[in-house]
Amino acid sequence: MTSILKVDTLQDASGSGTPYIKGHTLQTIVQQEDGATSFTQSGTNDMIMLASNAGDSTSHLSLSITPKSVNSKILLTACVFHEINHAGNNSTLWSFYRDSTKLAPPIVGNRRSGIGQTAMGYWDNDAASTPDVANYYYYDSPNTTSAITYTVSFQNSSGNTVLYLNRTVNDSDTTGFERGISILIAQEIGG
Repeated sequence: MTSILKVDTLQDASGSGTPYIKGHTLQTIVQQEDGATSFTQSGTNDMIMLASNAGDSTSHLSLSITPKSVNSKILLTACVFHEINHAGNNSTLWSFYRDSTKLAPPIVGNRRSGIGQTAMGYWDNDAASTPDVANYYYYDSPNTTSAITYTVSFQNSSGNTVLYLNRTVNDSDTTGFERGISILIAQEIGG
């Protein structure tokens, strides 16, 4: 015999009226960036958020999500197709920002901190035609039902660093210069 359960409304145990199943995905917000642009980091301690450039109102790798429950977790996923203008420099750290709060391990001493690091496409002095990628994740506990903005950010150990998003440093129209797509995903998990 097959049973079917039909209800008009689900309510959590606290009586808040928020319908959700703990551990399940409640919503997914995606920001996929297919345009090519660049971001400049002036100093070695700058953390650059990939939201928008000066004179550019486009939202790049930034999104807003409003959690349905104060107990929810937010699973963040980023895949950033890029190239840095420094030859052989593989010291780019990646993080997320929740509004103005950097999400990363605490800084200990003079160390830099981040969630992920660039995976180099080619290490030698090829900093003009071989793209790299950064794939990283973070499991956040924002403890709010207000809208939150999450943004991808990077920091390189060298000053005057330019990050070229979705393209190589040199962007010549030949098969040796690639373009790609970057993505930021926020998934609310019921808690």
